[in-house]
Amino acid sequence: MRVTPPVPITDAKLISCSATAIHAPAAYSAGTTYATGDVVSVAADYAIYESLQLGNIGKTPNSEPLWWRQIGYTETLWSSGTTYPQLATCSGSNGRVYESLQAGNLNHALPVLPATTNAWWQDVGPTNRWAVFDSASNTQTVWSSPYTVVFAPGMRVNTIGVTGLVANSITISATSVFGGGTVYGPITTDLNIRTVVDGYDYAFEPFATQPSLAFFDIPPYSDIVFTVTINSTYGNIKVGSIIVGTYTYLGNAEYGAKGDALNFSVIERDDYGNATLVPRRSVPKVTATLNVESSRVNKVRATRTKLNAVPALWSGIDDGSSVWFDMLLVMGVYKAFEITVDTLGNAKIGVEIEEI
Repeated sequence: MRVTPPVPITDAKLISCSATAIHAPAAYSAGTTYATGDVVSVAADYAIYESLQLGNIGKTPNSEPLWWRQIGYTETLWSSGTTYPQLATCSGSNGRVYESLQAGNLNHALPVLPATTNAWWQDVGPTNRWAVFDSASNTQTVWSSPYTVVFAPGMRVNTIGVTGLVANSITISATSVFGGGTVYGPITTDLNIRTVVDGYDYAFEPFATQPSLAFFDIPPYSDIVFTVTINSTYGNIKVGSIIVGTYTYLGNAEYGAKGDALNFSVIERDDYGNATLVPRRSVPKVTATLNVESSRVNKVRATRTKLNAVPALWSGIDDGSSVWFDMLLVMGVYKAFEITVDTLGNAKIGVEIEEI
């Protein structure tokens, strides 16, 4: 298993991006027929929605979950001269969206990071452009294909990972002046997958797409610049996180690793046994036992200290073609990290990781 703390990508490190700084799609119209992937804004909800089906006409976005899903909040840039009602949203120059906590909100400044709230505003997540560099996997950048982002970490890294993908292909390349030009790729990965175990599956199993990938062989040039291009043959691309950093090797994962999920859905029954179902997010969780040489234990202990309540990319298997790869890849935090002396030259590490 390898763990990679992400290098923060700031506005100064972002060279270019297909997604605009302010995501401002056209207003929803009840008389318009929308196709799959069309994106609209609804001023009354301070929300942005994506169409889920063809022939989408007359379906109200905030009350038709089979036809629409909310993908973000209104991102109008904050203005000191605007009076914001309660629940109104706007974006700051830091790539975050804020919700007004009070009515009559005039000339009250947004929180300054690391603060996320004050008496007038509450941080409700990243803007669409910056969701790709946000550690939370439940936020995604949603954009038309092709989507390209170019950025420079500003330091040496050896790993790039991508999670929360909904697309058909991704191309990654990197350049360096010190390295004399292109130092990595371009590597194009076909994300289309289809699990076939018998004849019925061969005939009828629908295609799906690979949701994540990671590469651990990036040449560590201090001036490296990455270009990531994501393509979708139908509808928008979606990407949860792009992570770059330097990994620490924690040990080989033993057989018996577990992929679980924390289910926050609610199932309630009345006195007659009738169920009320409230679907909510499930948070992936990985539990594994690792074997590591005793010579690496102190480095692993130092890494554990640095990762206390710090999101990172945890990869149980290096081979992206393995059927277990995605199950053991988590962008999250550790809940347990126990090191046990096994033999004179070996230690066992028990880890429990939850997605952010």
